[in-house]
This record gives sequence, C-alpha cells and structure tokens, in this order.
Amino acid sequence: MRPLGAFEHIIDLYISRNPVQFSLVIELVSVVSAQQLERALAHLQQTHPLLAVAIDRNGDRPAFHESTEPIPVRQVRGDDWREAAAQEQTRPVDADGSPLARATLVSDESGDRGRVVLLTFSHQITDGRGALRAAHDLLAILDGQTLSARPAPVDQESLLAGLPQAERPADQAPVPSPEPAVATIRPFDATAPHIEIAELDRATTEHLRSTARAHGSTVQAALCAAAAQALSALTGGESIRINVPIDLRSALGLEDDVVNRFTATTVVLQAPAQSTLWSLAQDATAQLRAARDGARDAALMLASLKPADAAVAEAAMLAATTADLEITNLGTSEPGTSSAVAIWGPTMTTQVRGERILGVVTHAGSLRMVLTTHSDTTGLPADIASRLTRLRG
Repeated sequence: MRPLGAFEHIIDLYISRNPVQFSLVIELVSVVSAQQLERALAHLQQTHPLLAVAIDRNGDRPAFHESTEPIPVRQVRGDDWREAAAQEQTRPVDADGSPLARATLVSDESGDRGRVVLLTFSHQITDGRGALRAAHDLLAILDGQTLSARPAPVDQESLLAGLPQAERPADQAPVPSPEPAVATIRPFDATAPHIEIAELDRATTEHLRSTARAHGSTVQAALCAAAAQALSALTGGESIRINVPIDLRSALGLEDDVVNRFTATTVVLQAPAQSTLWSLAQDATAQLRAARDGARDAALMLASLKPADAAVAEAAMLAATTADLEITNLGTSEPGTSSAVAIWGPTMTTQVRGERILGVVTHAGSLRMVLTTHSDTTGLPADIASRLTRLRG
C-alpha cells in the first residue's frame, strides 16, 4: 500500500518492545449480534484502508500491505465493560499479523447479542481521533448506511511537508521548564490495569464550556487545571506535568482519516494547591495555544529523529511523554451518532512505569472520562469531575 511514515516507523519500533494498543468503548442503543458486527466491520475495512493491512518489515523500509483478513470479533459475557477493556490491555495485538485492529462484543448472560462494542487498534495505524472516526462510521454502517471506500491516507510527514510554516508570535513562545527525570519502562507482564470512570451530565458539561469561554479558557485547559489540583492533592506534587496529544486535524485543518495525525506537548502547572482553577486553566490555555501554533514543526521534528533500532525509538518516546498524567481528549463526538448511548476512551497503556492515561470524549452533550493505570490513583477521575462540577461563574 505504502511505506510507513517516519512517525509510524518510530511507533512501530517502540511497539516491537512494548505493546501499545488502545480501545474505544461504544454503548449502543440496541443490541447487535456477533454476526451483525462482523459484517459491519468488513464494510468498515473496505472504507478505511489501514484497517485492513499488515506490516512487511523485510525490505529496507517497513511498509503497509493490503490484507484480506477480517477484523476478529471476540465475545465476552458480563455487565461491566471496564473488565473487558482492562483485559484488552493484557492481550497484545500481533504486530506481525493482520489486521492491526480487533473488536470485542460484551454480551449479557442471556444470549449472544450485546449493547457494548470495544474497538481496539494497534497504534501504528491510527490515533484516538482516527479511532473515533472509525467508531462513527461503524455506527453509521450498523444503522444501514453505505459508505464509500476512501483512498489510503498518506503518511503524516508527507502531508505536513506541503503545508506552509505557521508564524509564531513572540509573546506565544513556550517558556522552557525544568526537565524531569526521564520515565522508565514497566516490562509488559500481562497484568490488567485499573480502569475508573466519571462523567459530567449535559447541563454540567454545557456550564463548563460556557464558563471556560467566559474566563478566556477552554474545556481542555480546565481539564488540565482540575487534574493538576487533584493530582497535587493526591501526591503532594508542587509541579504537575500533563502530557497532551495535539490533534493535527483540528490544529491544521486536515482531513478526518483513520490514521496517525498527532503530536504532543507537555503542560506544566506550578503550585496547583495554591492557585485557583481558572488561573491554572488560563496558564494551560496559553501553553496549549502555543503548542497548537507550533504543531506542524513539532511533528516534523519528532519524525526527523530516524531511530536506528527499537532502543533508540523507545528512548525518544520516553523523553517526549514523561509526565504525571496524560489527557487524551478526543473532543466532541460528531452529530448523527444517535445509535450510541455513550462513547468512552481511549483506554490505553504504553508500558511506561507509573503512567496514568485519562481518555476523554464528549458524546451526546456529556463529557466522559476514563482513567487507565497500573498505579494507585483511586478516585482521581471522580475528584476531577467534582472540581469541574463545582465551578461557578
């Protein structure tokens, strides 16, 4: 199909030593059978080419090759999708196999039909926002729509190289912060992570959105601020580092494809316990705005590293993602997905010791959070939600 791009290659090298896959959880209005889901997934593979690939690493450069293998569907029984999502992190996607995606149907005890679907993706083929596009399209297919096949998306670097370089105003230049100790790897041992959830209802989510605007902030920045305060209360930290993936589709107006289109930045918030939430949020807003302005250059800089082997790729990824928390906010789920009650995620581990990954999606007007971690942070999502719910004026 095409060679892996530079960033895809870095991810692939990292995954060769450390499994990295993530899941989106879709709660459906109506039950579906495994057979219905399999047919819908086959259509989804015809729509998005990277959902039907294998990686050939025999040549000078790894390449995506078309595969005819269907996305497998596994059925599990239970009434709590969190257990199924945790188990997905104990089963590495076969990086040498195909396709690099799979699905789980969570059924109740009474039959083979279920209301919850987990879509799991290996990170070489897409990021969280691309996975959300796949989820939306799967819902459309289940609703009876026929989708057109899309061309194979080009790699991130080739796409970005053709875009004009953005000018960064001098007053928006990022302020250097002290570099933390580089993270270390937690060797994969198939231990299931802890998964916790929290959500804001429609009214609270809308109040958060409008109040953030009134304070010259954003929902994402308010999330960072509330998380920094909650983590500081939990750990006693005076400086909280939050890794935030930057979606290049929204930052640069790119097409919404199932593919990797992201870079990342680290928001550093000082003395959260002594600061108001909105002062922290305004600080985070300025840092995130600067990161979005420099997103193209940051993505190209990471891709330019050209690691020679997995060890170098691992070191590069660890240096880029060292933080107390990662907040992966997929934004607002598009209209027209009424067949889903809720979408949660991503649930993900990257085998970094002590990592905490907070996945956020706003669907049907409600903001939902899910934390995946092996560390002891019981109650963190609920604390963040509580701080956001208490906001006034």
